[in-house]
Amino acid sequence: MAELLVTMMLMSIISAVVLSTVVIVGRNVVRDQAKGDSLDIARVGMNRMSKAVRAGTEVPVNGSSNLPAFAEIGPETLTVYASLGSAPTKTQYTIDAQRQLIETQWAADTSNAPYYTFATTPRVTEIASQIPASSGLFKFYDANGALVSPQTTTDPTVLSLVRSVEINLMVNSNPTQNVPPVSINSTVVLPNLGVVKR
Repeated sequence: MAELLVTMMLMSIISAVVLSTVVIVGRNVVRDQAKGDSLDIARVGMNRMSKAVRAGTEVPVNGSSNLPAFAEIGPETLTVYASLGSAPTKTQYTIDAQRQLIETQWAADTSNAPYYTFATTPRVTEIASQIPASSGLFKFYDANGALVSPQTTTDPTVLSLVRSVEINLMVNSNPTQNVPPVSINSTVVLPNLGVVKR
């Protein structure tokens, strides 16, 4: 009888250890998966934004000064005229109230090329979600590497100074698992405005 009790006690201890190990391994797998998902989402978002910003170009205006490459800048928004094909595309990146990174694109009307206007109906795509509140997605710099001031504006005089954009994208695909957000940072220059990568 004593041996049976000892065996049962040992079996329950072993079962508890095995069960706790399974739970810990399961949690680690879920956390690793969440971190991998966040990294994948951040990479896709960063690639899309970097491509559009790098393709930023001024837009000619008939009988007036060119529109600067950017139409609007801010810590969580930018609108850029991106030369991604035969005609520029007006492209906006912004974080909405649900902390989703939204890409909005307006196609160019090429009937008066090279004096483009842009469609009134945009194409809207969610490119990332679960963006934690942060100190900002974008920072804007001039040709000397100094921060443009103000950082939030639609003033063409200020917008024409922007020559590079620092993008800091944070994503947390599963905040319920207490996984820290993944952060990707990149500074993108605008070669169409005569800027070479440092």
